[in-house]
Amino acid sequence: MSPGERAGEQVEGGAAERAGEGAGERAGERTNAYDATCARCGGPVPAGTGLLRHGPKSWEVYHPAHAPTPGPPPRGDHPGWHRRPLLSLDIGATGNRPAVDRIHSAALYGSDGTARDWRADPGADALSPAALDDLADHAAAPLAAGELLVVWFAPHVLSTLHAELVRHGLAPLTERLTTGVAPICDPLVLDRHADRYRPGGRSLRAVADWYGVPLDHPGDPAADATAALLLAQEVAARHPPLARFSRPALHAEQILWYADQTSRHPDAPDWPFTPVEPKP
Repeated sequence: MSPGERAGEQVEGGAAERAGEGAGERAGERTNAYDATCARCGGPVPAGTGLLRHGPKSWEVYHPAHAPTPGPPPRGDHPGWHRRPLLSLDIGATGNRPAVDRIHSAALYGSDGTARDWRADPGADALSPAALDDLADHAAAPLAAGELLVVWFAPHVLSTLHAELVRHGLAPLTERLTTGVAPICDPLVLDRHADRYRPGGRSLRAVADWYGVPLDHPGDPAADATAALLLAQEVAARHPPLARFSRPALHAEQILWYADQTSRHPDAPDWPFTPVEPKP
């Protein structure tokens, strides 16, 4: 299981699970456990005969003939940060422990189609100091210009990168940027906020499937970085309230949303990262 899949499990559940408590099954779909009213026609729906759909605030009950087909909202043509230049970062690491595990590969993908990647030298289990320094320079560039850096499950990626840079005596992002490691855009946080009650997993693969974003080689940093950037654009295009935030405001809001999403997990890392000290 990749770090992204673990991240999806970590913030999954909660309100959506509670809302569906007691629900039954009908041809593989959730049904209403109690008598209800159809959200479309207003008619009565006896217990066990309707279908549940996640609404904007809670589960909704429908007659089977009236139930909408599950899927994301349609794309809009509204303006927003998703139409600005974006750069996405992902890493391949030996595990999910930022203080201990090593980065063996990394990739950056830009909304203009540019891409860069880094791989460990043959026979090595981690990126060289020179590669890490180059990676950090390129990752810091959009942030220094005030543009968004897209990072799926930022606490894992950015905390691991911080530890690796410090381990080699290199300047971490906190020292390369005078205004802080911001603005960050984390599609996992955005999706959980925009579609809180959607059932199912929140791994990168699951969310990519929901929005129709291709992910041919999950776990490969280049593929994951590309999917994360496309997801950021899709989430904002399909949820106009998210697109209206300025870049600094989007970063600030994600801190609050993530805190709410992980409130049941007191050991969850900080968002967007924790400046952990590396261990041997």
